[in-house]
Amino acid sequence: MLTLTASSTAFSSAINADSSSPARSSPIPSVVPSFVPSPGRLRLSLQVSTIREDGHLIRVIELRANSRQRLPDWSPGAHVQLLLPNGLSRCYSLCNAPDEDDVYRIAVKRELNSRGGSDWLHTHLHVGDRLTLMAPVNFFPLQESVHTPVLFAAGIGITPIYSMAAALAARGQASELHYFARSAGHATLLGPLSQTPMASHCHYYFGLDTGDIEVRLLATLQSLSVVTPLYVCGPAPFIALLRTQANQLGWRDEDIHFELFGASPVKPETPQEKIVDGSFELILQRSGVYCRVAPGQSIVAAAATAGVHIGTSCGEGFCGSCQSRVIAGEVDHRDSVLTAAQRASHQLLMPCVSRCAGERLVLDL
Repeated sequence: MLTLTASSTAFSSAINADSSSPARSSPIPSVVPSFVPSPGRLRLSLQVSTIREDGHLIRVIELRANSRQRLPDWSPGAHVQLLLPNGLSRCYSLCNAPDEDDVYRIAVKRELNSRGGSDWLHTHLHVGDRLTLMAPVNFFPLQESVHTPVLFAAGIGITPIYSMAAALAARGQASELHYFARSAGHATLLGPLSQTPMASHCHYYFGLDTGDIEVRLLATLQSLSVVTPLYVCGPAPFIALLRTQANQLGWRDEDIHFELFGASPVKPETPQEKIVDGSFELILQRSGVYCRVAPGQSIVAAAATAGVHIGTSCGEGFCGSCQSRVIAGEVDHRDSVLTAAQRASHQLLMPCVSRCAGERLVLDL
């Protein structure tokens, strides 16, 4: 049965702090930013086939190849990295159905304090234009499990969760989806959700204040087994709340899968934990570049000074777009993407925030 929960109180401002990353006055320039992608990343040029408004300040954009050719494979939870003509790079989750192989669909929320990504896509992009993007990558995949997962989303965080819901439904798994938003008008993808086989398992919570959100989340988690895999996407405060409640009820961290649309506030740094940044040697092996990273300087900034531009999107360690392979050196991880096992291996890092824990770091860039 379709569940719709509404309240006259305003949806929590903290939960609403979400982002989708995330007549034409002049033609779109053909120049796209030059950067060093991860090895094996494929760059695509696709045409905008459809743009439609779907929710307050949200537009759904469909991208296709010429003659509707098959596009590189993707999986639920994947995102594409757009290389915008204004020089910016932004990541957006795919919100596709599992049988779609000739289109990439994204939903972009226009941020009032946009740094230029969502604003450009809302004001300059038109049907027929072409966009350059990197082929899909997935840092938020559905994991194999004998237990049926339960999905949670807040605001624009529904985008990767929709793809997961559609894929699970296609497999015949009756997974629950719990979607929180300021109002029905601020939600998106409600039409496609209502048309999936799992429509009867979707639960909507619109217009709740912070206290009501806490109560509803806790009640939902209490109704589940602690071995149930949880998948959640949305603004950082919403994810922090769910993770805290789930941990208190007995969930293991490895069974709580999440993707942030904003920097994580879960573990604020205390004075005792604060680490003073030191300088270290940085070698970008594929580029043949050596430089030194100064205290307080990011790897991305140091590389740019040396003439190597590493593509980034969030710049805060939560989107994964700049993920790079470590050839040598110990990493001081400061991102919100890698798992504990990945961090311990010191084989990957996010150069926008992470640093070297020693004197020398060699990257495959």
